[in-house]
Amino acid sequence: MSETSVTNLQHKYAKRAGLSYVIFTLAGLINNFLLNSKLSKPDAWQANGFFENELHFRLGIVFETIMFLAVVTASVSFYLVLKPVHKPLSITSLCLRLCEIITGGMAVVISIAMLAFANRTYFSQLLDPDQLQAVIAVISGLRTPAYEYSWIFMGFAGVITFYLFFKTKYIPRAWSVWGMITYTSLILYPIAKVLIADLPREAMFVLFPGALFELGVGIWLMVKGIDRLKPSSV
Repeated sequence: MSETSVTNLQHKYAKRAGLSYVIFTLAGLINNFLLNSKLSKPDAWQANGFFENELHFRLGIVFETIMFLAVVTASVSFYLVLKPVHKPLSITSLCLRLCEIITGGMAVVISIAMLAFANRTYFSQLLDPDQLQAVIAVISGLRTPAYEYSWIFMGFAGVITFYLFFKTKYIPRAWSVWGMITYTSLILYPIAKVLIADLPREAMFVLFPGALFELGVGIWLMVKGIDRLKPSSV
């Protein structure tokens, strides 16, 4: 394949990665800030059902699925962009993203299982309502750890990806530095939660700039792609 063809493909997949970043960031923001996926309080489940808003809970599963599909597309696209630069590191990043998708995808499966317990006649006949509510609450407690543990793999993959972008100067280095800082915080936060029993909830604020970064760099890549005039050696 000619150098021009390789350059065109890298540019194409960089734009595709940018679009995927925008999609999964927006899907995550909608799911976390616009949809109510909480369980009903124990004293309100008889009136409201097991979920405060079951439609929102179902829509949350849809947006989570869209999010992980976009992560797959972004991961493969970044691999194709950076493979000519440093194949071993780009493969490592892709494999780490796969671990993220599998681990985070477990949270989606858990959400679907919660719906099954709440709506299947079989379970309502097997367990009384209080027992069923307890089972759903216990299962719900597994969702957040599944997501947060997946961030460790995402963090290492992101650091590698934007390290390669930093070295190649395919995008402005300010974006690359911000990216490496963002993904480092995704590694440290879940590890801190494991090591520190009562980690203050305010510690999550360290993750907020990450959402802005992914949306911003996604728009940048979607519009501008990469600058192959920069040197590509690492």
